[in-house]
Amino acid sequence: MNENIKLVVECLAGQREAIVRQWLALTVQGYDPGTSHFLQQDKDGFRNPVGQVLRENLPFLFAALLEDRNPAAYQQNLDAIVRVRAVQDFSASEAVSFIFALKEIVRRELAGQDQRDPHGSGCAAFESRIDAMALAAFDLFMGCREQMYEIKLNEDRRRSHVSEKMAAKASGKSKDFA
Repeated sequence: MNENIKLVVECLAGQREAIVRQWLALTVQGYDPGTSHFLQQDKDGFRNPVGQVLRENLPFLFAALLEDRNPAAYQQNLDAIVRVRAVQDFSASEAVSFIFALKEIVRRELAGQDQRDPHGSGCAAFESRIDAMALAAFDLFMGCREQMYEIKLNEDRRRSHVSEKMAAKASGKSKDFA
């Protein structure tokens, strides 16, 4: 790891809790104001499973970025958030936008550090980690959506098959309704 990225990571690690808090706030801004407030404030995981998923996984994801972990190491945590967003009414870009929101926070935190990283190479390297995470999230989102469409297709097929059997039985063409 070069010296500039080390400085960036050290600075961000020192502000870990504040950064994760801001990241949660920006992530829930994609919801309507009432829901956003609820997601942030209600700590009961039973009443607020979406908020719980975010509060549990965002800190892990941020740590993974600081440590430059391989995407396989944080896939489960990323998947937990993406699955929730995939079943909600988000487009693909909206579903993964929470990751890009972290860039804004990082830039604000590093604003006073530019004199130690004059060309911004440390910040750019850290943002590349964020981009890699966003790409992994997009892949996970698309996989979730494919699963949802497959489930819907199979349910439609099953419903159609049952309807055909019922119609055949009602018309007397079939004695078997198994």
